[in-house]
Amino acid sequence: MRYRPFNQAGLTVSALTLTLNEAPLSQTQRIALVFAAMESGINSFELDGLSPEWSAVLRAAIEAAGRNVLVLMLRASNTAMGADMAFTAEIGVCLNQIGIDRFDAVLLDDDGSSSPQSAARLHALRDQGLAGMIGVTCGRGGPSLDMIKAGYDVLATPFGLQADAGLRKRLRTLGERHITLVGYDYYDIGAATALSTDPPKGLARLFKRPPVVIADTGPYEFLRRTPSWTAEEIALAYALTEPSLATVRVQTTDLAALDRLAKAVERELPAGASAQIEMARFSAPA
Repeated sequence: MRYRPFNQAGLTVSALTLTLNEAPLSQTQRIALVFAAMESGINSFELDGLSPEWSAVLRAAIEAAGRNVLVLMLRASNTAMGADMAFTAEIGVCLNQIGIDRFDAVLLDDDGSSSPQSAARLHALRDQGLAGMIGVTCGRGGPSLDMIKAGYDVLATPFGLQADAGLRKRLRTLGERHITLVGYDYYDIGAATALSTDPPKGLARLFKRPPVVIADTGPYEFLRRTPSWTAEEIALAYALTEPSLATVRVQTTDLAALDRLAKAVERELPAGASAQIEMARFSAPA
């Protein structure tokens, strides 16, 4: 596993952040997943919503590894954050269940433009000491430089094989302003005949976006034909070539898949892959 700076206070984060969502798992399976992640070197976990079950698992992880080792984030929906002040109390309950006094970061699951009240409550969480950092999850276009004025510490941005030079430039500008960047949707490709009408089962999608999957033919076909690599591993390795990203979200409940992704962090992209990715990006239909 590789590690990168997470904030100006010296917190270090693994290149991968494991998202913990409402997947249908037993408590034994939840524990096995989190501890397998830690054994792979992952020290960053993101709660996708408040969950007593995951809170208990994270408490066990802290007891095993120590609080200072782990980076714990919470992703909250605009609906939950904007409902009423009860959400603040619910966060307090969650923190107590985990056995910590604050999350390292709390992110709103959209840019907050639809609900200024949600953004205000997000800032209140930091003021009250319940969140060390606050931020939002940006949509398909990625963050804008105007977000520098919003007072956020961290931004989650899509960054996949179709990331262009403009997005990279904006990310580096934000990084220079000491905003922590979390990547997501690294395995999200628009290609000929790639649009699927059936969403992947059990996979939560932000903003109810239509899912995008890789085509077996077309400009991205080489991803499936690269020896000793899966298409997802190449996509992840490519995302990690962007130095502005502190960490990249991964979402899986498969222990073997998690192990492969963790090992892909240590690998260099196959020879010529970057050039093929650029050519595929320009060849794929909009």
